Amino acid sequence: MNLTPYILFSLAALFVGAAATLTMPYSRRTVGWVSLAFQTLAGAGFLHVALQVLAHGTFNPERPLFAVAGLGAAFLLKVDALSAVFLLAITVVSWAAGLYSIEYIKHYKESLARYYPLFLLFLLGMYGVVVVRDLFFFIVFWEFMTLTSYGLVVYEWGNRTNVNAGFKYFLMTHIGTAGIIVAANTLYHYSQSFDFESLAPVMALLRTDNPALLHTILLLFFIGFATKAGIFPFGDWLPDAHPAAPAPVSAILSGVMIKMGIYGILRVFLGMLPVSGFSATWGNVFAVFGTISLFIGTMTAMFQHDAKRVLAFHSIGQNGYILLAIGAGLLLAPVSPPLCAIALVAGLYHLVNHAMFKSLLFLTAGSLQYRTGTRDLDRMGGLGRYMPLTAAAAIVAALGISGVPPFNGFASKWLIYHGTVTAGIHTPILLLAGLIALFTSLLTMASVMVKYVGLAFLGQRLPHNQGVDRDVPAGMALPQFLLAALVLLQGVLVVPIVSVLYRAVTGLLTAGYWPARASLFDAHAGGLRLDAGGGFTGFYNPAYLLVALTGLALVAWLFWRSGGSKRVVMDLWYSGEVQSPQAVRYYANSYFKTFKQNFNIRIGRYAQEGVYPAWKLPRVKKPFSVAHLLDIDSWLYRPLAFLGDKALELFSHTHSGFPQWYLLWMVIGAGVALFIMFVVR
Repeated sequence: MNLTPYILFSLAALFVGAAATLTMPYSRRTVGWVSLAFQTLAGAGFLHVALQVLAHGTFNPERPLFAVAGLGAAFLLKVDALSAVFLLAITVVSWAAGLYSIEYIKHYKESLARYYPLFLLFLLGMYGVVVVRDLFFFIVFWEFMTLTSYGLVVYEWGNRTNVNAGFKYFLMTHIGTAGIIVAANTLYHYSQSFDFESLAPVMALLRTDNPALLHTILLLFFIGFATKAGIFPFGDWLPDAHPAAPAPVSAILSGVMIKMGIYGILRVFLGMLPVSGFSATWGNVFAVFGTISLFIGTMTAMFQHDAKRVLAFHSIGQNGYILLAIGAGLLLAPVSPPLCAIALVAGLYHLVNHAMFKSLLFLTAGSLQYRTGTRDLDRMGGLGRYMPLTAAAAIVAALGISGVPPFNGFASKWLIYHGTVTAGIHTPILLLAGLIALFTSLLTMASVMVKYVGLAFLGQRLPHNQGVDRDVPAGMALPQFLLAALVLLQGVLVVPIVSVLYRAVTGLLTAGYWPARASLFDAHAGGLRLDAGGGFTGFYNPAYLLVALTGLALVAWLFWRSGGSKRVVMDLWYSGEVQSPQAVRYYANSYFKTFKQNFNIRIGRYAQEGVYPAWKLPRVKKPFSVAHLLDIDSWLYRPLAFLGDKALELFSHTHSGFPQWYLLWMVIGAGVALFIMFVVR
């Protein structure tokens, strides 16, 4: 099975597509379709690679495509089940965002030469990260992904807020990348190779010979990957950058790009680090940071009024769930392989689920902005009647992220709760983390289902939205329908999905470590039966649940129909004079106001609203001499430009318009040339 041609073809398709869309002088719609065509070619190639790996096993050629002499780097490919899962997620989310972009991006005034080429190169960077086996080229693709995504975040270059958000993203992620580079070079010092398979023995050696150095290396990796993943507090760039980017880019950033940080964590802390006390130590770290992230991110999302900032803070929270599950898996790895497997599968399951429902939520936010011209939830209302497809997609995604059965978020969160609470027998900290995660899931429903969906789509239409009389074009509605269908299917097809994810997890460690899949995840009567090593511990059958919910809905409908009363539509009556919809509606700041006040902190002159820190950095006055020295324009560029202008102004006098003068200058120039050739030599 040689998959190298498919991988190279797909990467080349994205590169050629970027070059083609950069030079195309055609209409905005045509450029979009050309970009989607190249993206589809690349996606088809990677889809074939992923399915072949899942069907036939890991693709791991021994010979590199080429090597970089003197650096110890080699372009080695490897696609295992974990890579295949990420390839599928990248392909599905990016294709939906690419199709959505064709109609959506037309209302931007900026040049498409700064959108589609960067869009395709951004995908190339993400694909490259998950198919290479060499840490040097991993970092090359990682940086490629970061730079191109930065260009997309600041696509609206004239918006100062977006530029500042892009700079914050650029600075913070590059600080994290610097840590990854230092850690990689330290490992290279011992192995003289960047090959993943050569770095694992080095970590095993350092574990006994120099544990302090190994902890330092792992800390650098963690900070670098956690920054990209948006884990609090390292992901402070995320709430600013995600709203700044166009909605299709936001969908990819939150849906799959921040998952590259989780991919890096899995590769290093499971694929390279031997199972030992180090695993348990760093599992504790991950569990703590994951729990803090899921609570603070979700809590802060409750108090936002910008639709995309609500979703951005939820990205911090949902990635906290994923990191908590991975931390639980690492913590349990030395003591309970069955519980370790359940926790890791739960984390990977939630990663895939989050890729779908969060990208869908960002597309619905983009649809709202497309029709209303704003992201402010206070200026929306009653749009469900006029945008029914977008409203239905938003409700499906909101039910998914809230963990409501039978949608996908319930299945993965159920496994997370099961893994953490059951593991409380071994480590009480996981029991506490699981209970916090369970409580936080209720907050997720409150902020997404109640606030985001309620304010935008329910209630009465506000005067600001009187011009909204139809849904988004079909090219924007179709991607939302596709992702909404996947949100439901991923919640129903639990058994086959868990089977694939178990292969992805077990491929990271030796085969003898893991228990058989059937002993952990048993397919029983179409549902999933869990056994953590001590007998039956849980059962979930989405088919039974669907039948029960359908039956209840049918009973409710029959009860409603049996009344025989006519439905009358009329204005609301507030037991007094008639009020306008603006006067009686709940605004974004009114939701959960009492709950928010319980988390306000005041210590002396310091006041903190909510749980997300918002410290203002002190302004430092610079001496005039220092400020002048740092202002290169004032003492270098402007004087040079002034002298250049004066020189050109004097030279312009020689252009008098008389041929005799031009002939004289030619004779003088020829004389100077002869003088240089024969005299100066």
